[in-house]
Amino acid sequence: TMAESGRTIDHKVKTASCGGTACTNVFGDEQLAVDMLADKVLFEGLKHCGACEIACSEENPVPLEMGGKGYSVCFDPLDGSSIVDTNFSVGTIFGVWPGNKIVGTTGRDLAASGIIVYGPRTIFCVAFKGIEGTFDFMLQDDGRWTLVKVTKKIGEGKLFSPGNLRCTQDNPEYLNLISYYNNEQYTLRYTGGMVPDVYQLLIKERGVFTNVISPSTKAKLRLSFEVAPIALLIESAGGVSSCDGKSVSALDVPITGIDQRTQVCYGSVVEVARFEHFMAGKISDRLKAKLSPEDLAKATAVKSTAKITDPKDPTPAFQAPTWKSKPAPQISAKLGDSLEEFLALATADPKLRRVMTTMADSCRQISHKVKTASTTGTAATNVFGDEQLAVDMLADKVLFEGLRHCDVCEIACSEENPVPLEMGGKGYSVCFDPLDGSSIVDTNFSVGTIFGVWPGNKIVGTTGRDLAASGICVYGPRTIFCIAFKDYPGTHDFLLGDDGKWTYVKATTHIGEGKMFAPGNLRCTLDNPEYAQLISYYIREKYTLRYTGGMVPDVYQMFIKEKGVFTNVISPSTKAKLRLSFEAAPIALLVEKAGGASSCDGKGVSALDVQINGIDQRTQVCLGSRAEVARFEYYLYGKVSDRLLAE
Repeated sequence: TMAESGRTIDHKVKTASCGGTACTNVFGDEQLAVDMLADKVLFEGLKHCGACEIACSEENPVPLEMGGKGYSVCFDPLDGSSIVDTNFSVGTIFGVWPGNKIVGTTGRDLAASGIIVYGPRTIFCVAFKGIEGTFDFMLQDDGRWTLVKVTKKIGEGKLFSPGNLRCTQDNPEYLNLISYYNNEQYTLRYTGGMVPDVYQLLIKERGVFTNVISPSTKAKLRLSFEVAPIALLIESAGGVSSCDGKSVSALDVPITGIDQRTQVCYGSVVEVARFEHFMAGKISDRLKAKLSPEDLAKATAVKSTAKITDPKDPTPAFQAPTWKSKPAPQISAKLGDSLEEFLALATADPKLRRVMTTMADSCRQISHKVKTASTTGTAATNVFGDEQLAVDMLADKVLFEGLRHCDVCEIACSEENPVPLEMGGKGYSVCFDPLDGSSIVDTNFSVGTIFGVWPGNKIVGTTGRDLAASGICVYGPRTIFCIAFKDYPGTHDFLLGDDGKWTYVKATTHIGEGKMFAPGNLRCTLDNPEYAQLISYYIREKYTLRYTGGMVPDVYQMFIKEKGVFTNVISPSTKAKLRLSFEAAPIALLVEKAGGASSCDGKGVSALDVQINGIDQRTQVCLGSRAEVARFEYYLYGKVSDRLLAE
């Protein structure tokens, strides 16, 4: 019943066009918010299954009789509903207790629990009391669930997902722990959705998830709806949990009320022991019994006491410039238009329209391949040294084939195959990253394609100002084709429907103020003191952290939320990773057309103004609102560029 309901919810998440607190379909019909739709689907399924006595939802936390006999179910119908509009992965969480009682039990009484991850793929992940392992089932095109993975071990590996980061300001123990992760160069991955953030631990078979309280920050996670069900998954997979500030397993905490909330840590034995060591000053006997002397030493070792945030920032306060407000540009296209109708208004050049429809057609195919293709690594690497996955190469092939047959592409160049190749057409040249974020595609995080379209047959020697158009395609719960043109205002989103057609769902012409940050290359704060001060500012000012590790979703969220900042910075020990022609310039066109700004190359210039001297040219970059990019320049370079002040 839960799997069948998940199948229905998956379709609703994939087809809803979301903005703010309400959703409409692409025809303008009023719909319930998608979390309310999910809630309704689950209650209806349980009411008719004949085996459910009591059901209780986080959206409706009053136990309701379902009329059956056997089990009771607590569920969070759509955990991460605040990020569903951004097209990040989200999910359902549920726990199944025998009989008709939840309050007064513990997680040890759970008969089963599970999560359903709605991302590029739809995954039903379950665990059962007394059975080793968690079991992942992937939803196929024919509606069947197929077993694709069994997880029996969560081991060592530097991956961290830090919930409630803002409470580091008045929880010194948590500050020390987060600083430890950064000092030890852990990889940061935090979407803000508990389901994808925990599921990555099961896929990568390593890492740690934390969500902690402080004097000013109350516990958010509910024991019965989230913490206990997920603890059964983690502990069945060979990991452990620590809960309630008392260093006990989340499965051992008595449920005294449906709304009972708690802090929690999930991960490998060593990581959770380390959490207890930092937060409580000692490791519980239950975890000590699982640790070898070597692992116990690991869990308590601290090599550096440097702090990731400084409550007393030595940098003088930054005063954002006051810019004159600009009138909103006039957009002639209408929401609900087809891609072809939009393109007819956006450009008079039929060749450019042809390139854009070719990219959209290719992205439609890639969307299906991401949903169904293998994500296991291959022995191949591209010439930049990045490991290629099977799905990378499939996406690369699809894009080259499309451009080769469109008759209007002269040169194409891929990040996976960075040698300009003649396509046999006349009109435009295209640089693309076929699957940015391929290192996270196995976790079912959202990923994407990036592309830039230059006129003629020349890319090296040009700048981003020469781009005729650029775009990204976001492969998440929904597939979104987001594009911008040199000579047309705004950045424009198209939703892929079940019928294979692209429908115009959003125009973005303004990126304003709002405390949201996506900090790429966080580890370089260790030897880039200016970046360290900027990150310290974000944390101290309680910015919301949203960072998946994929540039496409991490930037796209700014168009949806119409606020925020993305940074990817270098240091003496950390080289630039982002390529100007494949990533930085095409995305800068999208951001600047959406009313934002960029700063690039360590010189405080727009990413659109940096000359491309080589296909592999790399750079640091900041993208976001004008005020956030100005703040970036102030912290990194000591002053704000004249071009930003003049805008």
